[in-house]
Amino acid sequence: MRSLPLLAILIAAALANIAVWSLANRPVTVETPPGDKLLSISFAPFRDGQSPLTQKYPSIDEIEQDLRTIAGQVAGVRTYTSLEGMEMVPVFARKYGLTVTLGVWLGVNPLINEREVSSGIKLANQFPDVIKRVIVGNEVLLRNDLTKSQLTSYISRVKHAIRQPVSTADVWEYWLKNPDLAQYVDFITIHLLPYWENDPAGIDTAAARVIDAHRQIAARFPGKPILVGEAGWPTAGRSRGPAAPGVVNKARFDAAFMRAAAEHGFDYNLIEAFDQHWKIKLEGTVGGKWGLYTADRKAKFIVGQPVVEDPAWPVKAALSALLMVGTMLWLLRARPMPPPAALAVLAAFSQTFATAFVHAGDIAFSWHYFAHDLALAILLLVLQAVLAAAILVEVAGLWAAPPVLHDAAEPEPLEGAALVFWGGKAMSLLATLAVLWTVLLITDGRYRDFPVAPYLIPALGIPGLALCRALRRPASCDLAASLSASHLLGTFAQTTNAPARHPSLFGAFATVPVAGAFAILLPLGALGIVITEGTVNHEAMQWAALLLALALPWLATLVATLRGTEPLPPGREL
Repeated sequence: MRSLPLLAILIAAALANIAVWSLANRPVTVETPPGDKLLSISFAPFRDGQSPLTQKYPSIDEIEQDLRTIAGQVAGVRTYTSLEGMEMVPVFARKYGLTVTLGVWLGVNPLINEREVSSGIKLANQFPDVIKRVIVGNEVLLRNDLTKSQLTSYISRVKHAIRQPVSTADVWEYWLKNPDLAQYVDFITIHLLPYWENDPAGIDTAAARVIDAHRQIAARFPGKPILVGEAGWPTAGRSRGPAAPGVVNKARFDAAFMRAAAEHGFDYNLIEAFDQHWKIKLEGTVGGKWGLYTADRKAKFIVGQPVVEDPAWPVKAALSALLMVGTMLWLLRARPMPPPAALAVLAAFSQTFATAFVHAGDIAFSWHYFAHDLALAILLLVLQAVLAAAILVEVAGLWAAPPVLHDAAEPEPLEGAALVFWGGKAMSLLATLAVLWTVLLITDGRYRDFPVAPYLIPALGIPGLALCRALRRPASCDLAASLSASHLLGTFAQTTNAPARHPSLFGAFATVPVAGAFAILLPLGALGIVITEGTVNHEAMQWAALLLALALPWLATLVATLRGTEPLPPGREL
């Protein structure tokens, strides 16, 4: 009978866990866009392990497979190079009834540029029924790869050698900055990516931003045909201002954009067919996550059907529930059965940590493609696991029996002392990495992810443990000292009568330099994030809040030290 309360609490925790996962993945109805097919979509058939950076290119069979995959959904494709095996695209496009907007890639290497131009001219003349237009150069001015005169020279050469209309593609603002470029092209190709703009637009205003930009271009170049060469939304990565990546947001943007295109008569090309993980090296996680399909060729959503952010959420919910049960059995393996209230607290901590750990693990292995990124993600998972185990042992000890007050100068006879020790080290290392990551986000954050998922366990667990210690501490134990970095993971110590050894802030820093550094740097980092990212970026605000939560033990250390109640027992300094 004593196991019935435990069973009921485990079931309740698992149900709460399922509710969290299901609420975050509610099916969202997205209005079906007009038309049976997309007019055009960016096509790059690179798979994982292939990349123009490593010069490993898709095979002919892979190119055909990918065109066959998308043929039923699109009327045409846009390519970005006339080399690298893409010479076969017009062949298969003809086979599957697709048109091609042929790209001629231009960069800083004149020899490669010559090969691109020659191949582009050859293909355009060889497949005039398939290749309907040619784009010479993609964001060349934005990247500053060529001068304007060099670019227009290549455009003119291609125009005089083929019959199809010719253009060059760049972000829409660059056409306004370089209006004379219009005289060299037959149509204007603009990129409208509200996520990437200097003033990013949220998903609710993105379509309006696109319409306004298109209107400005049309007004500046009256009578000139306009192609929206790139429009789209990423499905993973960091937020930029109000622009938050996501599968649901991509479905919403694509549908809204296509409705706007039908209403205003836009000619367009969406970006892109498949996720391109090699782009993560250039643009961070978000750069590789613009596809309608994943890198392993699975559709992210089906047009006309409700969209779910993570269709695999039931598996992850089940895994996190099982992890919670296993954690509880581990905690209770050598303990008498605690009262129901204590069991409920332990189950709440265990399930929260299990859910956060599964979520962080999912992010680690689905967002990270390069070895160094994955290694860092795994390190963070290990640190989370160690800290979570230490916190759980502490919470179990707090609620299993009345707290015992120890002399701070005595060695601390802790259950699981080694685990608690390493938990403290993990807490310090996580804080160190958070400071460094925040500095990078503030100084060079355009392509860096906010590590919110890997820091949910410390950011939730440390305040949670602090609350438990505050509720369970002996009356004679100073609150700030019991929450300090040297005691948060450890037994309570007699602190109320400790001498006031550090009358100044400087003295506190000299004695506890690590605590002083974290107590200053973590809140300063939070402030820096708010200033650089703005309060409209919800993900940035989450990271700022997590930094403040991480700072709690070290802020408590400074308060206790200044009040003379922080004894720092031997072997407990973090």
